[in-house]
Amino acid sequence: MKRFVWIVGVVFLGFSQAYAAPKNYGLVTIAYNDFDTSGVSDKEFAYSAAFGKQIHKQWYAELGYLNLFDFSNDNGEATGDALYLSLLGKASGATGELFYKVGAAKVDVDIAMQCGDGDTSIVCSQQNSLAAGIVGLGYDYYVGLRSMVRIEYTHMSGEDSFSTNMFNIGFRYNFN
Repeated sequence: MKRFVWIVGVVFLGFSQAYAAPKNYGLVTIAYNDFDTSGVSDKEFAYSAAFGKQIHKQWYAELGYLNLFDFSNDNGEATGDALYLSLLGKASGATGELFYKVGAAKVDVDIAMQCGDGDTSIVCSQQNSLAAGIVGLGYDYYVGLRSMVRIEYTHMSGEDSFSTNMFNIGFRYNFN
C-alpha cells in the first residue's frame, strides 16, 4: 500500500510540475520575402531568429529578429531589419500545433539610391524606423520529442507604404 501511495504521489507531483513548468522555445527560419517600401520592391530570401514562451495553455509570446532584405542593383541598395513582439494563439493536435500570430514590429529601413541626371550623380540616402503590424498563420509539426518544423505565412504592413509577405520554413526547439 505504501508503494502505491508513493507512486500516486510521484505521478501527481510529476504531472502538476510538468503542467506548471514554463515552456520556452528557440526558433530559426528562412523565408521567401516579397517586400515593398518607399518605391523599392523586390523578392529576396530572408531569415529570422526568435525566442518564445508559453504564457497560457493556448498562448505564446514571441520576441524575435527578422532580416527582411539586403538588396542591391545598379540604381542603389536597400536593407531592412525588424525586431518584433507577437502573440500566438495555438490549437494543439497529435502531430503539432496550428497557430495564428498577431503582433507589432519596429522596422529599420536604409535605402541609398543614385540621384541626379546626366553628369551630376549623387547618392541620396534615407534611413527610417517604421512601426508595422504583423499577422500570420502557420503550423509547427513535431519531428522529435523537443523539435518541430515550422511552416508559416506572415504579412507585415506599416508606415510609409511598407509591406512584406513572407513564406517561412524553420526549426523550433522546445527547451523544456
